[in-house]
This record gives sequence, structure tokens and C-alpha cells, in this order.
Amino acid sequence: MNKYNKIYMLAPYRYATGGVELCHQLVDRLRNLKQEAYIVYISEIGEICNDTTITESYKKYNIEIATTIEDKKENILVLPEVFFEFSCKYKAIQIGCWWMSVDNHYLTSTLLEALCFHKSWINRLKILKRYFINGQYHTKCSLSYLKAEEQRITHYYQSIYAQYHLYSNGFSKVLPLSDYINKELFQTENSSIKEDIVLYNPAKGYKFTQTLIKQVPEIKFIPLKGYNRNELNELFRKAKLYIDFGNFPGKDRLPREAVINGCCIITGKLGASFFYEDVPIPESYKFEVKSKYIPQIKEKIKYVLKNYHVCFPDFNFYRQRVSQEEHIFYQEIEQIFIK
Repeated sequence: MNKYNKIYMLAPYRYATGGVELCHQLVDRLRNLKQEAYIVYISEIGEICNDTTITESYKKYNIEIATTIEDKKENILVLPEVFFEFSCKYKAIQIGCWWMSVDNHYLTSTLLEALCFHKSWINRLKILKRYFINGQYHTKCSLSYLKAEEQRITHYYQSIYAQYHLYSNGFSKVLPLSDYINKELFQTENSSIKEDIVLYNPAKGYKFTQTLIKQVPEIKFIPLKGYNRNELNELFRKAKLYIDFGNFPGKDRLPREAVINGCCIITGKLGASFFYEDVPIPESYKFEVKSKYIPQIKEKIKYVLKNYHVCFPDFNFYRQRVSQEEHIFYQEIEQIFIK
């Protein structure tokens, strides 16, 4: 007998991101296990789409689309953190709140909770602008509401950072539901064609990273922006180092894609990157994101580029963990939705 009659997974319509793909990967696995599982697409105005066309990037998965949700206690509705407000719209169905990202939840929480979560005044000013000028805080799903509904809500965490956040806020029904990167991205051999290239994500920690880059003009830095999948893979396989000083709202995919392709990794200590379980690299490759540490970071970058083959083994454990993620994810799915 199945644990749930029907399993619904909400996902933004016509978006191609790591989190949206993860929604499809969950449904794909459940359907391959003979479970009645569906993707429910949500439009930009926050309503269920009537279009049953699968987003192009995910047609490779075993997917069925549902345009209605049966509000019955025998079913379960899985919500990514940006759609927790849908828990308020149904009264009987079981709810799984999937914290793929911690930070993104506070784009759809109450204004007070968003301001309390974001400590810097820069971020708080952005939130106030979004709320009062852009009108983007149209949903209200507070932590207190989620606690009040804890009889039918279970929280899933993608990262130890998210687990810590949940426990810190008094949630006890908490289970791991992680993710994995596609096996076609794997290049585990220590390539001999590596070049003195440093990759970075310009969407995160941009100001700090640009300050760093200006101080080492002799080093070639490449922002990971505007490339297709094949071009990204080629860059990962050529570069010696990937750096990331942005916030890690969860176990980000770019550092994992980089490390599995033979890149060394240097990060800050923000969000999930603070936790060894989420970014399991030696402490000597992690730095506080403060200007006073830029001289140390510069020296570390130079050392890695000059001594790549010495540094490469320092990331064997991280590569091993990434290679096991798909198997672990499948185990977690079975424990949550089937057994």
C-alpha cells in the first residue's frame, strides 16, 4: 500500500533553474517507482497553470502535469520555499515544506520576518523597496502559521544550513531531502589540460569579488555568465579554481559542478558554505568575507594556481560526496514518500 495516494510537487512554470529542475527530478524518481506523482506549474501571478505542456528543459524526465490538487488527507503537496503560502489554501492535504533555499523563503514571508532574517541594512533597504514600491511581498506565510499547522506539515531540508535554521526556529518534524547534480557533468580525472583560470559566479558576492579581482590583474578571472551548458562544462574542465564569496542559501550547484570537474574551491563562510557538511573542503580554503582578509585570499589563489597538483587531493572528499548524492537522494525519497 502506498504511503500517499497522490503526490503533488509545485514548480514555477517555464523556468530553468537548479531548484526547478530538482522539483522535476523528484517527480521523475517517484513516477519511476510507480507512485502517482505530478508537477503542478505555478504562473508568475501565483496561480495554478492550466497549460499541461512540460517546460522544454525537463521533457527528458518522466513527468505528468496536474492542473488541480485534490485536497484530501491521503495526498501530499510538496512546496518549494517560495510557495509555502499554498499551505494556507488547502486544509486537509498533507504538506511537505521543502527548504531548498533558506534565504529565498524570506522573499515570500511576512515583512517583519524578512527584516529580522536579513541583518544588513543594505538588504533591509532592498526588502523595504520591494515591499512598498515594487509590491512584491504579496504573500504572507509566517513561521508561526507553519508551526500552527505542524500536525500536517513536515519540513524537508536540502542543506545542513537549512536543518540548523529549522531547529533554531523550533521546528521538530524535519527530514533530509537533498539533491544531486547530473552525472553527465562528471569529469573526475585530474586533467592535464588545466589552465591558470579562476572562475566565479557574478550573481553572488559581486562587490567583494570585484575588489579582489582588481588587486590581482595578472590573474585571469572568468565570470560564469552567458554560457550554454556545453560551454560551462568546457570552462570547468579547463579552470584550476572556482571562487565564491556570495551567500549560500543552500548547497549550491556551481561549486559542486566545479569540484567534480577537477577545480579547487575557495569560498566565504556565508549560509551553507559555513557548514562543513554542505561544503566539505578544508578550513584553509574558507575565508570570512571581509576586506581585511583579501590579502590572505589573494595569496591562497596564487598558491593554488601555482601548486594545483598539490592542492587537487584536498578536494577528494568533496568530489566523493558529490558522486554519491544521487544515491542518497533516492534513499531519502523512498524513506519519506514510500516506506
